[in-house]
Amino acid sequence: MHTTALLLNEDLSLTVGTRELASPGDGEVLVDVDYAGICGSDMHVLRTGDWVAYWPATLGHEVAGRVRVSNHPGFAPGDAVVADSRIPCRVVEGHLQSDRLCEDLQWLGEARPGGYAGAMVVPGDSLYRVPVGLDSVDAVLAEPLAVVMCAIDQLPARIPESVAILGYGPIGALAHAEVSRRWPQAKVTVVEPNPRRADVARAHGAMHGILDGATRHHIVIDAAGYPGSLEAAIDATAFGGSVLLIALGHATSTVMPATIVEHSLHVVGSVGFDDRHIDEALAALAAEPGRYNPIVTDTVELDKIPAFLAAGGMGESIKVLIRCAS
Repeated sequence: MHTTALLLNEDLSLTVGTRELASPGDGEVLVDVDYAGICGSDMHVLRTGDWVAYWPATLGHEVAGRVRVSNHPGFAPGDAVVADSRIPCRVVEGHLQSDRLCEDLQWLGEARPGGYAGAMVVPGDSLYRVPVGLDSVDAVLAEPLAVVMCAIDQLPARIPESVAILGYGPIGALAHAEVSRRWPQAKVTVVEPNPRRADVARAHGAMHGILDGATRHHIVIDAAGYPGSLEAAIDATAFGGSVLLIALGHATSTVMPATIVEHSLHVVGSVGFDDRHIDEALAALAAEPGRYNPIVTDTVELDKIPAFLAAGGMGESIKVLIRCAS
């Protein structure tokens, strides 16, 4: 079988071409992709080629679509599904039960062809059924929302009075939506230099501000990962508060350990999600799609993505979806 796919070549050129798909094996499912989301980690791979295990690569780990062919007892043709972005490693002897804590954890799109294509073949055990009535254009947000839910779940169980979010890209915007759902009384301040993103944050109830050292927040969420963001987050956190790191920052940070100790800070890093979080994200999206889907600022046809990226289309966007269905 063949499908149209976005191909990242080893020289980091990006083209739209044809990818050959193997017929689904035992326990596997052929999914026709409706939508796939562009993630910050995808942009890092497009710039660097990091983490890719095969070439040419077809990225895309935020995927919603419908089953075309199923060799898995849990799914039938026509079922609406979203993909688990984690490549399961629990079957390997000696690995931890929680996939996201496995040292060898790999991701859909990087370790095997993903959803930036008209179709993909994945293990049925890596699919989740979409609730009846939830459209694919909303269900595709389940994976990044699961990442946010998992991260927030790791914070100390207390209700914050104030939360600051650094960055209002997809993860920052979803963090705002989820914080507002869980703690509607919390005052949320968003630190975001991009005017379009800042306007969206304000439109959904956040204050737009800066970290000036004068105001401290009970929780500071780093969803930006810019050079110096960790230091800024620590400085802006109230004594006994929490710093939550979700962004994949790649710059070296200099932090005074005494500050963390003397301020009794919780510093939490979180990657991925646990099994239950996709179902929880789907349930939240089905209950209140309007809480989350305003983060989608652009929907682009698959064959237009190379030109969109080359023209700097990601610059002022929050969430970009690729429409993959033919």
